Amino acid sequence: MIRLPGRRTILGASIAALLPLPAVAGTDQAGAIDGNGTITLLVGDQRGATRSILKSAGQLEGLPYRVQWAFFPVGAPLVTAIAAGALDFGYVGDATATFAFAGERPLRVITVWKMDGASSALVVPRGSTARTMRDLVGRRIAFVKGSPGHLLVLAALKREGLTPDQIIATPLSAANARTALANGSIDAWAIWNPFIATVEREDQARILLTAHGLVDEVECGVANQGAITGKRGEFLDFLARVNRALAWGNTHREERARGFSQDSGVPIEVARLTSSRLHVMPLNHVTDEAITIHQRVANLYQSAGVIPSPIDVARFYDRSFVIPA
Repeated sequence: MIRLPGRRTILGASIAALLPLPAVAGTDQAGAIDGNGTITLLVGDQRGATRSILKSAGQLEGLPYRVQWAFFPVGAPLVTAIAAGALDFGYVGDATATFAFAGERPLRVITVWKMDGASSALVVPRGSTARTMRDLVGRRIAFVKGSPGHLLVLAALKREGLTPDQIIATPLSAANARTALANGSIDAWAIWNPFIATVEREDQARILLTAHGLVDEVECGVANQGAITGKRGEFLDFLARVNRALAWGNTHREERARGFSQDSGVPIEVARLTSSRLHVMPLNHVTDEAITIHQRVANLYQSAGVIPSPIDVARFYDRSFVIPA
């Protein structure tokens, strides 16, 4: 059983909205609408990253339908909005999707990318003496519950022969965790880019370990089940544009970084570091390998007690989408 922290001063939760994390809110992207037409895709986007890469790659030009965007700091509220029918679609990590599937919500994964594991990491504050996961036994480790960071912590513990009850799990929002790491209220933070690059550059935090070679990850394009039938053509066109943009970004890292910095407000040095670590392998259809990777995530979550019972993730995949080049 995971130990939770006592009533110590973990953070000043009431000032979360004021923390100096790069944010999309307040930029010209907030609530943006692209394209023209009578049909609208309602798309959730983490930190504006999908819209930014589409824009930089020229893939928002000539949209024959409208895309209305909603921006989120992390994936959990995004996938919740899709499940509720407030959005049609969005990309989240397999860990986040698994947590949502446990609630038997009307969600379907219609596309996947393969991700390089360097995109998520466990970071420690400047001055920390921790060098391995074993050095964090009995310490407070923060993560967003059900996120890739949560998955990384579980996988790192398992690799070392440790169990979740040997740390003090500290579920925190990304904004709150940054302050807690800086003021010593937590000992480590499991997070992903651009948060990693932000605390490295601005807070001199240090990467203890990454998911590379430890956790295979897929990014899931999750749709509301009710939106699929009526908007299939729009979905296929949109997914093709995203895949082309991702492929472009792999060979245009500087342009990708500049676009993300301009669109999100992230400092260019942070955007460049994030872009240098990001390599995405878009797939034109859901593969057996992707489902197998995702199933391993679900199995780890269930064995650690994060979700109450086993999940057959294949039930939540719609394999009928073959994305044109």
